[in-house]
Parts: sequence; structure tokens; C-alpha cells
Amino acid sequence: MNKCDIIEKLRMDVEIPEVVQKSADEAFDKIREMKKEEKIKSYPQNQKQTKEKAKFSKKKAAIIIAAATMAFASISAAAAYLHWSDSLSEGMQITNELKQKLEEKHAVAFAMQECKQQGITVTAVQSITDNYCVHIIFKVEGYELEENQEPGFENISVTVDGKYDFNMGASFYNGLVIGADGKVANADGTPLVENSNGSIERYVREDGSMEYWVTLYSNTKGYFIDKQIHIELQNLGTLAKAQYFPGIEGTWSFDWNLQGTDSMKESLLHEPLGDTNAIVTKAELTPISMHIEYEFPKQIIIEEGLNENGETIYTNMYAEPPMIMGVKMKDGTMYPYLANGGGYGYESEDSDLYTATFATDRVIDVDNVESLLFLKSYPENGNSFTEENFYVIPIK
Repeated sequence: MNKCDIIEKLRMDVEIPEVVQKSADEAFDKIREMKKEEKIKSYPQNQKQTKEKAKFSKKKAAIIIAAATMAFASISAAAAYLHWSDSLSEGMQITNELKQKLEEKHAVAFAMQECKQQGITVTAVQSITDNYCVHIIFKVEGYELEENQEPGFENISVTVDGKYDFNMGASFYNGLVIGADGKVANADGTPLVENSNGSIERYVREDGSMEYWVTLYSNTKGYFIDKQIHIELQNLGTLAKAQYFPGIEGTWSFDWNLQGTDSMKESLLHEPLGDTNAIVTKAELTPISMHIEYEFPKQIIIEEGLNENGETIYTNMYAEPPMIMGVKMKDGTMYPYLANGGGYGYESEDSDLYTATFATDRVIDVDNVESLLFLKSYPENGNSFTEENFYVIPIK
């Protein structure tokens, strides 16, 4: 059985450079102390003893200098590894200012665990974790993706504290994002170009690597923070029409402790959404997720449909409140396409508390959010959303 050679390159967060710098300073302090001691010993008892002590001192000094050199090399390595991945930096459309804010709040961690199988190196690079959501990025190197193909792992297994009771989504980063206008665009701002198969997706980065994006989300507040995570990625090949085609066999395994922050912007509200009987009572916003609570008395509606024989059937369903779509910023910019997977529904059969919890498709500066956007109507003729299509709920 093949085993992964897991190498921890770097497992601390952004405070590492300060720690390494401190160690280097202490090493050079020791060197200076040694020099002072040698100056004091100016009258040795005999020549042989002097040479032996001098030789020992030089060796000890060399070890300390080497340690200091390694310490400063670690500073350079840390700076290199703290580079944000393309799929988070581009794919989440994040500014440098927001990157700094997330690092300062310790929402971002750089796992830097490497696992090699069959000539393929997979590295757990980076994660962002908050109360309800975690994004994890893996870098994949050594796999030659054929033109016009979509890469994919055959299986992925994830547990948090040994359990799997959360929602999950995973895919390779394709270089595309949804703009504020709802249209698909290249994350790097270049024009969209179709390949020979009519696809506009770009999975392979300039250095030949690819990035695999795993998103986990839970309705349980604080579920992921400071928890042990285990991930196994099994067999790397290609996908077509939701079917996996074999490529490289292997299992890439990773274990580490998720780091994150419970920092958020919380607003307690009592805002009716028109005449829908829905009242928004609470909003929790972080740069990467939203949690919304409504008071919404249960209403039974009858849905008409067809069964497998083409016969008309009727199903009793609960009505749903207006969907939370996005936010309006203080500068007037609207982001009405924020939802990126999540959970929606009543807290229990006996409760009228309805919740919506989802990851956002971009990093948001929550300090500059002015209002929440709830769906009122869809635009006609395929037009983009305007403010008239929403119930606009200001938040503090």
C-alpha cells in the first residue's frame, strides 16, 4: 500500500514571521555575549587549553550563526508561502485591503501540507474560516490535463472532529467569476475566449498547476473554528456530464486544525418584507458568509407536477419567504448574486423561525454594507436586477 509523504512546510498563521524574527534576534544576542566572554578571558592558563577553548567557541558560534541564518531563511519562506491562492484572491474578487483585514482577524490560515502520490503533488495551501463556513484551497501539481477536459477527483471524504454532519461542495477552479451584473467573466479581467469545444473555462494556471476548492458550511454557529479536519482526495481524472473518467490512482490525505474567527457584523431587526408575512429579525454578516433569520408563520401551498408516468400529482409544500439575494454597499454598488450554496428552512416542525445560511461567492467588506436585498420580482426580458426588484432592508 502506498503511503503519502506528508511534509509540513508551514502550519502557523500570519504571526510566524514575528516568531522567527524573535528567534533570530535571540541567536545574534548569544553571539554578541560569546564575543564579550572571549575578550574577558585574556590570560589563559596554557596554550593548549586556549586553542581548545577557541576551537569550541568557533564551533558553537558557527552553530548559532547557522541557526540564525535558517531563521532568516524561514522568514523569507514564510513570506513566500503567505501568498494568497489564485482561486481565493481572484475567484473571491478580494482586494488587498480586505486580505489584510482577514489576516489581522486570523480568519485566514496557511496549512501548507504536502502529499505526493504517483508523481502528483497535492498541497493544502490556504483556508478561510468563520462561524458558518470554511473555504479550503488545494494546489495540484504534476498532472497533465488534456485540452478541453475538466479535472476532477473521483471521491472526496471530509470529517470535522471525526463527524460529517455539514454541507459540502468541491470543484477545480476554472478561472471564472460572476460579476455584479450577473454575467460570467474571467477573474483576471481578460476577455472570454472559447476553446475548440466552445468552453470558456481555464483550469490550468500559468505555472502548470491547478487549484481545487472545497467549501464546507453548517447552520450550527462556530461549527468549524478550532476543529480537527481530515480530508482524503481519491483518484484524479476527468469529468464529463457528471461522470468520472479514470486517470491517476492514489489517495492524498491531510490532517490539521482549522483556524478561524467568529468576528461578524450583527444586526437585530424587525423589518416586514412587504405583504408576504415575513419579518426579518436578525442578520449576521462576515466577509465570506451570511446568516439571516425570519419570523414566517408556516403556510401550506399545493404544488402541481407530473410523476414518472406523466400523470398529474399534487404535493403539499411550505411556502418560503422572499429569498435573501445579496447586499447594497454604502457607495451604491449592489451585489445581488451572492449566494454560493448553503441551507434554508425552518428550525423545527414546531417553530416559525426560518433561517437562511450560505457562503458568499465573493469576499465582502461588511463594514461598508448598507442594506440587504430580498427578492421581490425577477427582471423581465433577461435584464439585470435593479433596486426595484428587491425589498431593500437597511442594517446598522
